[in-house]
Amino acid sequence: MMRRLIGQLPNWARAEHPVLRYELGRSARPPLRVRLLRAFLVVVIGLVLLGGSYLIATDLLRQPLPTGLTAPLNEILFWPLLAVQVIMGAMALTLTANVVGDEIRRQTWDNLRATESGAELTLRARWALVFYRVRGLLALIIVLRVVLIVGILYDLTAFEGRYLSLLITGIEPTIPEWLGVLMVSFLMTSALLLPLTAVGFDASLGLWISAVIQQRTYSTLVQGLFILIRIGITAGLLWFTTQWLVVGSLPATDVGSWALLFGYGAIGDWGLAFLNLQRYSDIWTLVPYGIFLGAALLLFALVQAAVADQVLVLAVRRAQRRG
Repeated sequence: MMRRLIGQLPNWARAEHPVLRYELGRSARPPLRVRLLRAFLVVVIGLVLLGGSYLIATDLLRQPLPTGLTAPLNEILFWPLLAVQVIMGAMALTLTANVVGDEIRRQTWDNLRATESGAELTLRARWALVFYRVRGLLALIIVLRVVLIVGILYDLTAFEGRYLSLLITGIEPTIPEWLGVLMVSFLMTSALLLPLTAVGFDASLGLWISAVIQQRTYSTLVQGLFILIRIGITAGLLWFTTQWLVVGSLPATDVGSWALLFGYGAIGDWGLAFLNLQRYSDIWTLVPYGIFLGAALLLFALVQAAVADQVLVLAVRRAQRRG
């Protein structure tokens, strides 16, 4: 999967490939009135989410926003982006979870299996199709994360460019400034990669479900269960992290704190909360080796991409044996 992110796309993932072009052309483009209505609803929902997030950030207008550039931006954008990420993850799973069953019901699956690489190309095309289907949400997430990253870069110019040196003073372990710059860059990179690898993993997981369970009723139940588990894990990690970092009522060892923050960044919000330099630098002070969380998240993104590839391969093999 990483080769597809940083290199040339394989033929089956390109829009001009016959199989993917066929999948893209299956759904008719809705009328202009429907598209305008959807756009209006998206704008309204976005404004509601932003307004609600602003009220949360200001404690119902009882306190001002944090100072600086990235801190208030992150506070306002956090909840809307988190909601969009949860929705996108659910979409990635559900878009592929009925692929094999749908082809069997159309009575085309046997023909695909009989054709050389027919079943494999179909599943891989449906995996790639997910990125086309969620490209709007994915672009929104990436663009807003880039905005937060630009804010971090701007904040780092404070104190005549010595702001990072001040932030890493007194943290454990003591590191040179160049290593601090590298760790922050790892965080930024992982924050941009994690949404992509998470979508790829969810799409692969959906294909695996479709290869194992063809009955739509059972498949829907399993999808719902996976989505509820994902939401529960995200909510749980968010609650525990908030109790530890903000409220301070959750006792934890240094190792436990580091593991909690890593799990939250990797699975909970895909590193979104760490794109707040004030909060992230506080973590460096509170948690030994906390500055290396960015490197750990980048490694997790690479591993997640590799796992997504393997799950996709397993789904293809399992589906080819189903009739």
